[in-house]
Amino acid sequence: MLPRALRNIRDGLLGLAYPEQCRVCGGAVESWDDGVACAECWDDPNVTKLLKESLCAKCGVPVSNAIVDVQAATRPARLCGMCATLPLTSARACGVYAGALEASVLFLKVTPHICPRLREIICHTLSDHRQALAGDVVVPVPLHRLRERQRGFNQAAIIARLISREFSFRLDDRSMLRTKPTERHRTGMDAADRAQSVERAFEVARPRLIDGASVLVVDDVYTTGSTLCAAALSLIEAGARQVTALTIARVGDR
Repeated sequence: MLPRALRNIRDGLLGLAYPEQCRVCGGAVESWDDGVACAECWDDPNVTKLLKESLCAKCGVPVSNAIVDVQAATRPARLCGMCATLPLTSARACGVYAGALEASVLFLKVTPHICPRLREIICHTLSDHRQALAGDVVVPVPLHRLRERQRGFNQAAIIARLISREFSFRLDDRSMLRTKPTERHRTGMDAADRAQSVERAFEVARPRLIDGASVLVVDDVYTTGSTLCAAALSLIEAGARQVTALTIARVGDR
């Protein structure tokens, strides 16, 4: 990492040469580390809400009136009561899909770059939930080959490479394939529609690399969980011991 004095000089020069407008509030982005959102939008919890406490122990949704699992091995686990059938052992997200996180996810879909601010948040989230997200292999949710060819890269693979590098997970971005060219999920599609669109959309082409492994699946956004669940089922069928999930953001309260 650059020393603070050099970062200040760099940011000042970049601000003069390439002024960046915050994609959340329209103000000035004064630091390259902040990517496409300004520091004020990153730091304001009313704009960018990170998920840190009072989460469902399984699906990671914010909970208030949670069910308490008194059979938990150490301390009682807080459960939302809505995710019992989830094939994932557990899931976590850095924050709510809004503010600087939303702007950064949209940018990541067109540019294969994660800014230092977001990299730090992803790493802190995984560190804070290391027990829940236990794993030895990290697998990005794949795009269909036609979609990836159009985009030029898979944004989930960018996240997976970061995690592999920072946490020494074995990266496997080739075993799981998206064999069904699913349509883009549109606003207004309910959970049933989304689940149907990704049903049997994935297969594991190299099951020997997955058999017996504890797999962390990563993607950019958790909406209804249908994509992550479909991916998890394919990995479990291939012999994965357990599958957990990490995303940059999750939509709404579920």
